[in-house]
Amino acid sequence: MNTLKDLSNLTESSSIAEAFFRLASSHPDLSVYAQAFESPPDSTQSEPARTWRTASFIDVKNDINKIARSLRKLSVQKGTKVAIISQTRPEWMKIDLAILALGGVSVSVYQTLPADDIAYILYDSGAEIVFAENQEQVDKIADILGRSFSMPATEDREGTTVELSLKKVISIESSTWDSPLLASLADILNEEPADSPQETASIERDDLAALVYTSGTTGPPKGVMQSHENHLSNVRQAFDSGFLANDPSICLFLPLAHSFAKLMGYIGFLSGVELKFPAIIDTQTSKLNPQSTTRDIRESGANIFPVVPRLLEKMRDGVLAARNEPGAKGKLVSLALWAAADNFASMKAGEKPKLLTQAAYSGTEFLRKKLEQKLFGESLQFVLSGGAKLPIDVNEFFFGIGIKIIEGYGLTETCVATNVGRVGITPIGAVGPVLADDIKIRLGADGEICFQGPNIALGYYNRKTATEGSWDADGWFHTGDLGSIDDKGNLSIVGRKKEIIVTSGGKNIAPNDIEGLIKQSPLISQVVMLGDGRKYCIALICLNPDEAKLWATRERIPEGGALHENKELQQKIWAHVQKINEGLARHETIKKIHIVDEDFTVENGLLTPTFKAKRSLIEKLYEKEIDALY
Repeated sequence: MNTLKDLSNLTESSSIAEAFFRLASSHPDLSVYAQAFESPPDSTQSEPARTWRTASFIDVKNDINKIARSLRKLSVQKGTKVAIISQTRPEWMKIDLAILALGGVSVSVYQTLPADDIAYILYDSGAEIVFAENQEQVDKIADILGRSFSMPATEDREGTTVELSLKKVISIESSTWDSPLLASLADILNEEPADSPQETASIERDDLAALVYTSGTTGPPKGVMQSHENHLSNVRQAFDSGFLANDPSICLFLPLAHSFAKLMGYIGFLSGVELKFPAIIDTQTSKLNPQSTTRDIRESGANIFPVVPRLLEKMRDGVLAARNEPGAKGKLVSLALWAAADNFASMKAGEKPKLLTQAAYSGTEFLRKKLEQKLFGESLQFVLSGGAKLPIDVNEFFFGIGIKIIEGYGLTETCVATNVGRVGITPIGAVGPVLADDIKIRLGADGEICFQGPNIALGYYNRKTATEGSWDADGWFHTGDLGSIDDKGNLSIVGRKKEIIVTSGGKNIAPNDIEGLIKQSPLISQVVMLGDGRKYCIALICLNPDEAKLWATRERIPEGGALHENKELQQKIWAHVQKINEGLARHETIKKIHIVDEDFTVENGLLTPTFKAKRSLIEKLYEKEIDALY
């Protein structure tokens, strides 16, 4: 049986766990996932060998049952909160399903968060047990349990000082923490087989399944309450949209703490779409190994690659940088990109490619195919971009070299996807129609996007005021995003209501698209446009370190100086901004810029784990520099 045509487990099951167990019973030998493993290279190999090991539904079911039995012994029952702090790996999904099988609530925590931020989530959620991936994450928990924390106030709760406690910490990898609280997942999985939990039968679709905390660009993060109904409906809606046709496989490397990746995980574990997980190279920390992950993406054989726009920007910059490599490779890449760009420009204008361009485009097709294979392997159907708005120029770049990008849209509160592009229907720059008919969409008088449907989350945990501010009395969720809808139902995102700049002259400006235009320069990594309440707009700009160094080498700039202070580079960046200004309305133009001394990253706390700029924090950090521009 083709499981992609049989979704009865999604519509007839009362819970996420039941949907998994039904599929495991009917298709025990079907592969759920394959994961890459690394073995040391022999004398004939230039890099470590890779093997891909598959796990069937019966294998996964046995592991879930063992984890559930262990959690039952710790008194996990309906409503018990259990946190997971780990990068994306198969164990994450098994732990999640074991929690849900007992009626517990899975609390997602980004592995990149510092201890203080994790402490807030554990306190706010009331988590009693934590699965910590490795020594790095266990060390954070040990730090949290060893001191008190000042918890910020919310609309419904005063600030307080607390000392956190936990029933148990279960480490996925081995840990040296000497504490009676510590247990090992490996020991749990080595135990005798266990039966499936009887508690699963008492779970209902409207029961709380997960708390997923918003990134928190302003104020403390809010825990979004997602039900079993929300997730089961959204997996079914994803199939209704048609983008999962043709029995695809999905390469999953985005953090499962994010709802976009978790949807992909459930698609695999609840439908039979095979997932491909990258290898875990570092067992002591949760830091990704970009070289290893890039190799696994390329060698996975997957058809669909869910990504965030930031990754595509970095891939684009890497391809562009290859033009500067010496010899034939650089020249061939330049030729392929020129032919692709010129061909794409002709298609946009509705013209036939010029004969020379057409010949060059056809003649370099083999090289463009090589680029595609180097980035995504030989089985690519399309790349699925979500989590943030994809800059149009990035989408056009990949379209030009023959890589199909489909853009989707959704929020943690819409659990998760609401819209996805359709080939031949959705233009570049739009995020497509709704996935399914039971997702209702409307635009407010100010253009705010609002949704109703079975995938819409229940509200914010312990945040009654915030919930009432985003869910109206009729159950419509107000996203805070501004958009437009064309006559084919394609949604386009204009910007965030809260990020709309209103100048002192009363002019409204949506900064996102302008920031995207500025980021077209390979020299630029991040841009934050400011001007709310001011007489004109300015921009804080981060250099792309690799491109800046390459520029310095070409221009023979002596080493040792701070590149962000280099006058020639500042003039080059300003010339690029002025070129963008030529296409903007007068009130939208950027009058001054400041090139900051470091990139905005997740590690330095200036980007959220989903790569959104923390504008209020950035404004505070660069307050003097901003004031100087006015």
